[in-house]
Amino acid sequence: MKSKLHLIGLLVLLALSACDPARKSGATLQDDGKIEIIFLQMNDVYEIAPFSDNSGGLARVATLRKSLLAKNPNTFTVLAGDFISPSVMGTLKYEGKRIRGRQMVETLNILGLDWVVFGNHEFDYDLEDLQARLDESNFTWLAGNAHQKSGDQLHAFAKNKAGREEPCPEKIVVEVKDADGTTIKLGVFGVLVTSGQKPFVQYSDPLETAKMLREELRDKSDLCVALTHLDVANDKRLAEMLPDVPLVMGGHDHDNMLHKVGKSVVAKADANARTVYVHRLVFDKKTGKSTVKSELRQINGSIPDEPATASVVGKWERIQNDVLKAAGIDPNKVIKVLKKPLDCREATVRHEQAPVGALITRAMLAAGKNQPECAILNGGSIRVDDVLSGKISELDVVRMLPFGGGIVEVAMRGTLLRRTLDAGVGNKGKGGWLQLGNIAWDATGNNWKINGEALQAERVYKVILPEFLLTGLETNMDFLKTSPKPDQTGTTNPDILSMSGAKSGDKNDLRSDIRLALIHFLQHSTE
Repeated sequence: MKSKLHLIGLLVLLALSACDPARKSGATLQDDGKIEIIFLQMNDVYEIAPFSDNSGGLARVATLRKSLLAKNPNTFTVLAGDFISPSVMGTLKYEGKRIRGRQMVETLNILGLDWVVFGNHEFDYDLEDLQARLDESNFTWLAGNAHQKSGDQLHAFAKNKAGREEPCPEKIVVEVKDADGTTIKLGVFGVLVTSGQKPFVQYSDPLETAKMLREELRDKSDLCVALTHLDVANDKRLAEMLPDVPLVMGGHDHDNMLHKVGKSVVAKADANARTVYVHRLVFDKKTGKSTVKSELRQINGSIPDEPATASVVGKWERIQNDVLKAAGIDPNKVIKVLKKPLDCREATVRHEQAPVGALITRAMLAAGKNQPECAILNGGSIRVDDVLSGKISELDVVRMLPFGGGIVEVAMRGTLLRRTLDAGVGNKGKGGWLQLGNIAWDATGNNWKINGEALQAERVYKVILPEFLLTGLETNMDFLKTSPKPDQTGTTNPDILSMSGAKSGDKNDLRSDIRLALIHFLQHSTE
């Protein structure tokens, strides 16, 4: 009997040894000098919930993050800039204040974001709003080439936590260790474009800064990666300039792309977390070499929501829907299926006459009550900074034109119309670049054309335009400022003879809100 039990025990021991290489060799796990690090990359995320085509959604990204972490604790979730603006939700009022990115920070906190680099849209609001978002955040903001300006002094942007300042670093070093004991120091730096101009921020050159930060990290880290918010051309230059940075995780371009530059990888996912990148970086400490395998993951209904993140998203969606419904907009109502994608990116609407600009100006003309001859629209009012496709809901229209506002019909002298159009050309790249309806430039005649006829200085034109332009606050267009005279005999601008718009609170007049005009036009057009 004893011999049988001994034999059984021996067989069990042999079976266990065969399944466990360490037991088989009689040794414990040994440091093999190799370590795998996973980066979950997002960029240019303005929306927390899925779109009408069921793509995107940060609660789904949170599920993917948890899955990756369960398999490899050395997983870092990063966002390559642009997230607190622009969005519909950011323009709405809640608890007496504009939301302005509060919903993004709360959602990303619960999702478990590790690192973000500032993007140009982080500077859309005033310093007070940006500071509030910094203070609310639990993640690390990188700002290698952007510093806060106070008078003549420059210092790092900082969080205020428990009565003390936590400066936003230019670079960080974290220790990473795996199950067999391989330990390395990982360096990360962040740089961004210099287009988010505000009086409280000053930039240094992003590429020169990246070079300097890499040198500073050389003796402090075994491995270095970059988190950037640059256009792809500059990301490639950075990779060429710093060949020992194996991974550049970038934003700003909004479309997914993956480029090999020497031995480095430059990657960007699609905006609004329609896709994310999962990068698996394996570093060999003995040789100093690394390999990167990058997988583009679709974020859609095949990924379930992570409950805690979904709860926060749901809270903010309810707030948004309540405010919009009070304004006469049904966020969930689908109004159109686009035949082809509609490019609403800033790179388009602030630089050229865009199809979306033509669409909105046609809607404005259709909403007019006095047979307007032409329409002008400041490109900066189109804020979605994305490409819309497929089903378009009323919420998508609000995303496109989050500020809304009335549209006004005016009788304008030709001299003022020409001055306005010329100023629009001078605003190329800015929000004051104009999208036009029934207006074109005649290069041959060196003149503007209105409905195919040369603009005449002495004529009076019937123009429909956003009420905002008549405040004179648009870039280089202060000369448009006007208001009705108290006796209703004209306006305070001698070159605007009359103006008319919707009566206050009259939602039946499409001129009351440019978004209502566009929704009505899309519902009834055959385009």
